[in-house]
Amino acid sequence: MPRVDRSSDVVEIHSERAISFGFGGLVSMTLGGFLYYYRGQTGMFVPLASVLFLIGFGLLGYAVYCALQIRTVTDVGIACPYCQFANHLVAAPQEDFACVGCHRMIPIQEGKALTVDQVRCGYCNELNYYSAKTEVLLCESCNHDIPIHQDDDRPTKKLPSAFAVVDDDNLYELILIAHGHKTEELINALQHMLALNRNQVKQMLTELPVTLLTGIPRRKAEMLTAQLSIHEGLAEMRPLPNAETSVR
Repeated sequence: MPRVDRSSDVVEIHSERAISFGFGGLVSMTLGGFLYYYRGQTGMFVPLASVLFLIGFGLLGYAVYCALQIRTVTDVGIACPYCQFANHLVAAPQEDFACVGCHRMIPIQEGKALTVDQVRCGYCNELNYYSAKTEVLLCESCNHDIPIHQDDDRPTKKLPSAFAVVDDDNLYELILIAHGHKTEELINALQHMLALNRNQVKQMLTELPVTLLTGIPRRKAEMLTAQLSIHEGLAEMRPLPNAETSVR
């Protein structure tokens, strides 16, 4: 399986190398200077000091090279279809990879993220996600097999109404009612979801219940509700009568 390299990881590797070799170079040159300063009348330490100077110059040169490599790191953004978190990679991915935001596997096809659909389990009513690459879908909550549509030449499984996600033309508001012990995870999720800073999100958590978004379609409201539940955030979606689309 091809490796998926994240831009931040590659930058961190180059930075660590630049710092490590740069520090080693400075230490080597410092020792060389110390030996040269105390070379004595015979100059017995001069050869060793010269070697240390050369090693120091070499290490510093490699450190500069590593630092310059940071500017060459490419950045390909892949938005997670589950939580919309922007994952930054050094190249277009060829295989599924885990999202940094929600830790779900992002389905990839031809270097692009596939859209995901929603379906509720007919046994426990838990919301599940699937993509065009999904062949077998097991409920994340009760582990029952959820029938999904299949394409190509494979037999098509009908999707009973008991498993369907009910969608409509109404607009909804998403309200955060309560939160659990995963406060830090919830704060990070809300920061990415609402594009707010940390202090603003922390203030919102002290004013529960609080409206997060308003004027959003049912599908988005259900997806965000499920995303918040992963971080122990209890959210509620309420229909808006005769409301126009607007996002807080």
